Amino acid sequence: MDRAASLEQLSRLIGEEHIIQGADEVSRNDIRRKLEVYCFDCPLHTDDEVARAHGYRLTPAPGALIPLWTLQAYWSPGEPPLFGPGKPEKDGAPRARLPSTVFTSTVNAAAEVDYFEPVYPGDRLRSVTKLIEVKPKRSRLGEGVFLTMQTSVSNQSGIVVCVRRNTSFHYDKRDQGSMPGEREPENRSDQAEDVQPPETPEVDWRRQLSFSEVRVGTQIPEYSVWLSYQRIVMSVAVDRMFSGIHHNRDYARSIGLRDIIFNTRGYETILEIMLRRWIGLEGSLKKFGPFRMVGSSHPGDTLVCGARVKETLAAVPRGTVALELWVDSPRGRIAAGDAIVTLPLSARAMKEGSS
Repeated sequence: MDRAASLEQLSRLIGEEHIIQGADEVSRNDIRRKLEVYCFDCPLHTDDEVARAHGYRLTPAPGALIPLWTLQAYWSPGEPPLFGPGKPEKDGAPRARLPSTVFTSTVNAAAEVDYFEPVYPGDRLRSVTKLIEVKPKRSRLGEGVFLTMQTSVSNQSGIVVCVRRNTSFHYDKRDQGSMPGEREPENRSDQAEDVQPPETPEVDWRRQLSFSEVRVGTQIPEYSVWLSYQRIVMSVAVDRMFSGIHHNRDYARSIGLRDIIFNTRGYETILEIMLRRWIGLEGSLKKFGPFRMVGSSHPGDTLVCGARVKETLAAVPRGTVALELWVDSPRGRIAAGDAIVTLPLSARAMKEGSS
């Protein structure tokens, strides 16, 4: 099949819906496993009493973790074994069934999420995914096509909790060149550089930021994360994102990467952590993205997340704040995007349970 025919076949699938019932209910165990990767101590996600004091039914799940509970099972009783010589590996990514294309390689390019309702332990999630855009383009990676998928996630009551849009780039890998943002080092050492990562100050969760304190142009406190091989693998294991580029060093290097890479959901997580540290327990994340990846990060990298206030809008009972976000690695900017949060108009005393 030539490229024109492949693109035409993809275009005919725009709007076709694919329904997936998540295999597992939302669990505190999964939430804990994700929080421990980043040593994130926000009591909103660990203490029911604190969560109820701030308007939640139970401890809500972090937004970046929601796709985990929309995944189907890898294997079910009665099915043949998954593993064996010559059998393809599975990456765990939920996606609509798309026909094979003439393009040989794929990378995640962008993400965007609108959040509507909290997700709680015990919820069962269902997703409806459809292809919404097919955009041919030549990039620095080669000739290819951007595919944008939209996924609406609802809980067991049929209430939509979020809508995600993910864009991937499907391309023919060039004989020369490297992945976006990759700069091949002179020495491919397996050892992380002996660099002390910057310390991130602790958060006083009793202190609540109010909308009245926010000013356009303000840069919020940065959040830094040092990546080790173990930390990257632990993070993708929680997400069940088992593509070889996230855990198989030999495979990653065989396709031109320096090493295994941090996954897209990881970037969403660390940016959500940065925002939660700033907006406090009373703040809410309403929209993440559009967010695009322009580079890769590897074991030994220190990632520095930052954000700046772009716009504010006062409303009753909460104010809205729009921010621009970014993530920097030792090789420069590797991701950038936007977010929208809401804050109480004025500060109020934190309840004793939030201490």
